[in-house]
Amino acid sequence: MSFRRAGLAMILAIAAQGALAQFGSAWMRTPSVTAVGKSDDPRMALLDEAVKFWNETLAGLGSGFRIGPVTRVDQPIPEDALQAMSNRTVGMFGQGGAGTPAALRAVPGDITVFLAHTEFVSFAGPFDGGRRVVGIRGLQFPPLTFPNVARNVIAHEIGHAIGLGHNADPRLLMCGRPAPCRPREFRSIEPRMFPLSEEEKRQLLAMYPPDWKPR
Repeated sequence: MSFRRAGLAMILAIAAQGALAQFGSAWMRTPSVTAVGKSDDPRMALLDEAVKFWNETLAGLGSGFRIGPVTRVDQPIPEDALQAMSNRTVGMFGQGGAGTPAALRAVPGDITVFLAHTEFVSFAGPFDGGRRVVGIRGLQFPPLTFPNVARNVIAHEIGHAIGLGHNADPRLLMCGRPAPCRPREFRSIEPRMFPLSEEEKRQLLAMYPPDWKPR
């Protein structure tokens, strides 16, 4: 390998490590969740379901950590800011390194979930000021139009928001970039959550052990 190619490989490796370093960041407090969207948006119920899924998963593992209650806020969605942050975040394999746009910081809550109406790649932003931002693309755009997909996309992004990264197994909930698996693979006639890997369960318990307490 030439010096030039070796240098490029090293730069890419460092960039990937920096991106993935945002994953694995554990909450030191019980994070509150704020859902921003129309009160009649069906994704509101799916977000409640996702939080319940993660809390039941954590309880089943014996973890002391839980996600806090969901507060709903009906106000305009900053679509342009979500588009910009999605592009930035996806460019870093799901964890953008730059700060969160001001329009996305204006809503109180530790995990702020924006239920958008435009088309972009759904994302969970990095810890920024002790909080995370989640953007969910418009429900009218594939693959969220397929049965069971929106449910798992929301749960997937909440998984990032509590510290999990991606894996490369399309049978699992946290599969994603840079692996080729995409949200359309969550399609199912029966409503169901895709499972976690055993390694992800171990990672959750390492971040949030049985004696975890907010501090």
